[in-house]
Amino acid sequence: MLYYNRSWRRYLRPFSRVFYVFILLFCIGIVWLIFTVYLFNRINNHHVEQKIDITTRSPSLIFCFVLTENNRHLTSARAIAYSWGKRCDRFYFVTRLLNTSIELMTLEAFENTTDISPTTITQETLNVLLYLQQQYMFAPYHWFLRASDESFVIMPNLRRLINQLNKYENNRPLAYVGDVEELYKKYQIVTSGSVMLFNRITLDRLGRLYNLENLQSKVDKENEKCLNEMIYDHEFVKCMKQYEIIINPINNNLILSQNLSFYKMDKRLKDTCCSSDTAAFRSSNETDMYKFDFLYHRLDALSNIDI
Repeated sequence: MLYYNRSWRRYLRPFSRVFYVFILLFCIGIVWLIFTVYLFNRINNHHVEQKIDITTRSPSLIFCFVLTENNRHLTSARAIAYSWGKRCDRFYFVTRLLNTSIELMTLEAFENTTDISPTTITQETLNVLLYLQQQYMFAPYHWFLRASDESFVIMPNLRRLINQLNKYENNRPLAYVGDVEELYKKYQIVTSGSVMLFNRITLDRLGRLYNLENLQSKVDKENEKCLNEMIYDHEFVKCMKQYEIIINPINNNLILSQNLSFYKMDKRLKDTCCSSDTAAFRSSNETDMYKFDFLYHRLDALSNIDI
């Protein structure tokens, strides 16, 4: 009996060693499986979060304000309200409107403004920007568009322009002013009330430096003097550069400071107008605004319908 027990143990000894090796390998496999599943879930969740972030990320909100003359409240101002103005994320007029149907769209702090003229529109623009920078209720808006009652804005193109500007922003003050500076430097063409686009950081820069009670340096005083004495658009651009605000970080012909016929009539400018990406230009009258609105929004939508 003892002999058989010893023989059995002798035969089982190799199998017992293999058994322990098998148990060790099995434990290693379990650990590896757990680690692999954990890593896979983590990577997969990371990609899902990125996908959700891309698809649900809200676009930059645009605050539009239009400075309008009193004699155009019932014509151009009304055309803007019923065309491109309604496509802004938030839209206000700056001045007191005579048309009661759109009086609620007046920026409250400026509802008693008597009138806007080509020589005062730039100063009023600065006042509006400083006001918007100080008001908490406008904090969600990251881009601010200034226009006059002669402006027409193609909002889909403007949003594409803003998407491009966002790539260059990197927490820097940006202003997109179109061809204002180029026309003045090359051809001495002076403009006022052209469409301009400012990011939130630009407003913060202007508000922080312009409102300093005790200007410490000569440079600060010169910068403040520049803003106080500016009249035309190119002078505003000059002042913003003194405040180290980046002007037109990309193509400067996407906002046009003149009406389209002006570029066609002047041979010097025929190559600068226009492109399918043009975001804004000056309109000749309110009738043209309705026509442009139909062409860029209604007719373009109809062209995509299969008949």
